[in-house]
Amino acid sequence: MRHFTDDQPTLDAFFLLQNLPPSLTDWVLTDPRCKSHTYTKGQVIFDPDRFDRALGLILSGKIEASQHIADRGLTLRLLQTGDVFGAAVLFIEADTYPTKLTALIKTRVLFFEESLIRDLLAKDPRAAENYIAFLTRRVQFLNQRIHSLIAGSAEALLGAFLLSETGGDGKLTLDTSLSALSRRLGISRASLYRAFDSLETRGYIQKSGKTITIQNHNGLQTL
Repeated sequence: MRHFTDDQPTLDAFFLLQNLPPSLTDWVLTDPRCKSHTYTKGQVIFDPDRFDRALGLILSGKIEASQHIADRGLTLRLLQTGDVFGAAVLFIEADTYPTKLTALIKTRVLFFEESLIRDLLAKDPRAAENYIAFLTRRVQFLNQRIHSLIAGSAEALLGAFLLSETGGDGKLTLDTSLSALSRRLGISRASLYRAFDSLETRGYIQKSGKTITIQNHNGLQTL
């Protein structure tokens, strides 16, 4: 039987296993369709032509999600401990994966194969509710991103990013430079600085170094 003692906080926060009886959680984690993999820095985990139909939970490390067209690449998101990926190709007939996932440092991922998730959802309706809630949050996130793109303002782009990246405590510690963040959002560095100043002046956020605390979620959502 495998043990995940060091990873217990991450597993406790994993949306799929929330409020499930210990016996069912143990069954999931000991099933052979639940597999742990370790990736070295620079190793590609998924790309459009090579992926598994599985949900990945990051136990440790950091992953870059990017898209590439011709010779141009765009970082879409940085994933870290506790984040998940792979839902985009579960339960559908997908021939490609939408992004390229690359380990930025040594990274450990726990994979839950699609068939295991199907069996879990059939065993306990609470697991199905967990998955539905997760997908609902993803829809809300995408709606926020679409709104920010339509709005077009630097404040809206930054607000959507902060809402998508902060945890349940409303806090985010930037793990990248402001120059890299401005490139990721597609705005100039000067516009990014002004957006931070604007959001802080309006009381939407509080910024201390690289730590940002959201103080007005509704305000950011309506930018």
